[in-house]
Amino acid sequence: MNVLPGSSLPPKSAIDDPFALDALAVTDFQRDGHVAVRGLASAEEIGLYRPAIEAAVGKLALRMRPIAERDTYGKAFIQAHNLWTRSELIKAFVFSERFASVAAQLLGCSDVRLYHDQALFKEPGGGHTPWHQDQAYWPLDTRDTITMWMPLVDVPGDVGSMTFASGSQQRGDLGRFVIGDESELRFGELVEQLQLPTRTHGAMQAGDATFHQGWTLHCAPPNPTSLLRSVMTIIWFADGARVAADIGGARVFDHKIWLAGITPGELAAGPLNPLLWPRA
Repeated sequence: MNVLPGSSLPPKSAIDDPFALDALAVTDFQRDGHVAVRGLASAEEIGLYRPAIEAAVGKLALRMRPIAERDTYGKAFIQAHNLWTRSELIKAFVFSERFASVAAQLLGCSDVRLYHDQALFKEPGGGHTPWHQDQAYWPLDTRDTITMWMPLVDVPGDVGSMTFASGSQQRGDLGRFVIGDESELRFGELVEQLQLPTRTHGAMQAGDATFHQGWTLHCAPPNPTSLLRSVMTIIWFADGARVAADIGGARVFDHKIWLAGITPGELAAGPLNPLLWPRA
C-alpha cells in the first residue's frame, strides 16, 4: 500500500504521548552533538510497529546481492527510505509527536519538519559503517538538523550503537566525503589530528534512541553476531530553513527526492516535509 504524501496527519495514538526529557540531555546534546535517550518507546510500542517496518525492508533485501559482492557502503547496512509513504502504520511511527517534540527540545527550536525516515538494518556479518557527516548530503541552509537512531531489537554490546566524535558538530562541514573508504580514512585521521573525544552509547534496548546533529561525525562497528540489527531512523530540521545554494555532488539526489527540487533560497517545505512538531 502506498500512502499519498501530503499534509494529512495520522490519527493520534499512544506513540504521540509526551516524554519527560531530562534537561541534562539537552545540555549534553548541544555540547557534544549527540545524546542517548533511554526508554523513548516501550517494548510494546516497538512490537506494534516493528513487523510493518521489517516487512517493508525485507522486500528490498530480496533484491540485494550477497554481502561479499558489495562495496564498503553496501556491506554496512540494508537501507530503505521514506517507509512512511508505504504504510499507515509506519506513518504513525514516523509522524510521532513524542519523537518530534524530543528532537525540537534537543535542537532548542519550537518547530520541526520531517526530512525523511530511513531504515538501517545491519545484517549478520555486516561490515562497519565508515566515519561520515550526514549533512554533507543535505542541501539545507541550517545547522538545526537532527537524526534519531532507534533500534527495533535489543542490541548487545558487541554490536553496539554508533560511535560519535564529540564536539565535531561545532566545526561544521569537515569535507564533502560520501560514506565509504575515503571518508573512513580522511575523517579517522581528522579525529586523531583534532584529538576529538569519541564515545559510543553501547548496548541498547529496543525503544532506546540516540540523537545526533547533522554535522556530528559518527561511525558504527561491524556486526559479528547472528542478530539482524534492525534500526529505524528519523531526520528532522527546524521549520523556516531554506534550500541551500550548494546542491552539487551527493546533494543532487537529496534535493530532487526529499526536497522536491525546490529552488535554492526558498523555504524547505515540500510535500514530503510536513510540520511534525507542533502538530495542528
